[in-house]
Amino acid sequence: MANDNNTANVSIGKGVAGGYVFRAPAATASVPTDNSTALGPEFVCLGYISEDGISESISVDSENYVDMNGDVVYVGKSSREETITLTLIEVKAEALKVAYGANNVTDTAGTITVKHNSDDDAAYCYVFELLMKNNRKWRQVVPNATTTEVGDLTISSGELVGREVTLMAAVDSNGDSVIDYIDSTETSA
Repeated sequence: MANDNNTANVSIGKGVAGGYVFRAPAATASVPTDNSTALGPEFVCLGYISEDGISESISVDSENYVDMNGDVVYVGKSSREETITLTLIEVKAEALKVAYGANNVTDTAGTITVKHNSDDDAAYCYVFELLMKNNRKWRQVVPNATTTEVGDLTISSGELVGREVTLMAAVDSNGDSVIDYIDSTETSA
């Protein structure tokens, strides 16, 4: 019965072996519309993410409207914000561009140069290639995101080098900020 509990729907999440976080400029990306079509060549792998994984947060502000008696008669949504937080732990140009901006990172003649400044960066399309138990595929697509926060960098022998970054997921032309494509356990292809 479709309304019964089903342990097949209970799972942990992990990244696909070989690469699980990709990005391409939002304006040029062919945004994926399923979880099986190969990503276009404009998508670049950003490397490993720390053991903390990917954290997604949705914040909704609402306003209560009351009648003359003080009773709430309507609740209106005044804003909605969705952010994704992760720590990229590969020290390579593409990963560094997420924190510092694409125009501030170069990799030429064997040296990565990173400029720390306040230059704004363009919007990007991010794709997270994930798996749940029993190799159940989950592709999370963020069509239009910008880095809005960059965490502290600690350099020590007891921690991996990496900066936590927060991506603000703006809505796309359809009004969607994030789209999930998850293999179903209840219907078949």
